[in-house]
Amino acid sequence: MLGERVVVGRGTCVENDTSIGDFSKIQSNAYITAYMTIEDHVFVAPCVQTTNDNFMGRTEKRHALIKGATIRRGARIGGGVVLCPGIEIGAEAFIAAGAVVTRDAPAGKVLMGVPARVVRDVPAEELLENQ
Repeated sequence: MLGERVVVGRGTCVENDTSIGDFSKIQSNAYITAYMTIEDHVFVAPCVQTTNDNFMGRTEKRHALIKGATIRRGARIGGGVVLCPGIEIGAEAFIAAGAVVTRDAPAGKVLMGVPARVVRDVPAEELLENQ
């Protein structure tokens, strides 16, 4: 499902059973795996990679457990970020460039590093409600 006024950049791959909400932007060369949910007003920077399979094709039980990331409303994902299977990026979260997200990211927080860790709150002036 593709929402209203979505932008998808050149060289980006969006796989099956993924929904993208209204006014979201997915920049060039991103890989959006199957079984993801991207809500409204999400920004995904260039070269972001997402995954959905913790077993990497080795077992049959993996089929029942395959799940892509969920990116909540207003979240921003920086360039070259890797999102591991089944994680949730909270509303208005900001993931810094190059981070590897292995756990759920809380809403309204800035995360950075490998693995990604919370470093501070997203500044109030950057929240959607204040635009």
